[in-house]
Amino acid sequence: MAVLAEEGTRAGALVLRDAGIEWVSGWPWRWQLVLEGSSPETPGLSEEDARWLFAHAGRAAGGRRLRCFLPAPPSSGVPGFRVASTYLSSLDADEARLLQSMDKEKQRMIRRASSRGYTVVDARDGAEFRAFAEIQRETEARRGGSPPAVPETPEPGEAWREWELPWMWLLVAVKDGKVEAGSGFGRSAGGTLDYRTNASSLAAKNDGANVQLAWEALRRGREAGHRWMNWGGATHFKKDLGGARVDLACWLGGGTMWSPANWAEAATRRVRARIGSALRERRRPASAGAADARRTPPAR
Repeated sequence: MAVLAEEGTRAGALVLRDAGIEWVSGWPWRWQLVLEGSSPETPGLSEEDARWLFAHAGRAAGGRRLRCFLPAPPSSGVPGFRVASTYLSSLDADEARLLQSMDKEKQRMIRRASSRGYTVVDARDGAEFRAFAEIQRETEARRGGSPPAVPETPEPGEAWREWELPWMWLLVAVKDGKVEAGSGFGRSAGGTLDYRTNASSLAAKNDGANVQLAWEALRRGREAGHRWMNWGGATHFKKDLGGARVDLACWLGGGTMWSPANWAEAATRRVRARIGSALRERRRPASAGAADARRTPPAR
């Protein structure tokens, strides 16, 4: 359901999807709204604008429970909790400025990958899609997982054939005629690029192919008319790509019957977050802070 809001000079829209007993907008790392006149310098949302859109969503939801993931902390009097952070890269800058916004080490790794023979291409056929699926399986196994075998003939749009879908985009890094790494994105014309997956051989990872893929996604996305890249998380790797950090929160609403459940969930989530943070801090070695300051995060 598209919720269209317009009052005076302010206009916006928010998408709700039917999730059984509740309406949901967005995900912990990606919101589904647009605000007319928003600035590329401020990728988040002001509390006032978030509250305004949330109120319109609440009226559209009727008495059903409402769950909205918004790039703003919950407004006073609204039950909610922080859920995640992500980095957004504005693609409005020219190519030179876009490259300069990246960490110096990342710029060096782009040059390294190119000098070692990696070329980034748009994956366009089943052989490239399947080759990337095999690399995904290899990467998961390297991290300690037990991935299933890659299917030979999946249905259209399923498994490695998801890259045939018109809103999916796969870039692969090729060396000596072989796919060695890849990064996949969701896209829509003129909209935000959404980072979805990455995998690489160990050699390609060490040679900087993952950074080369990230750079080519930014560069080609800009050329294609996209305005933003949402990296879908806040790791060291994504931070060094030069975007702006945005924190997301879950806002809870709906009819009055949902108020007790909403406040209880918000309180429970906040307590869990504090406990988790305290446990991580206790497990952290005393020298970890200094070590982290000296460490250069590896490419992923």
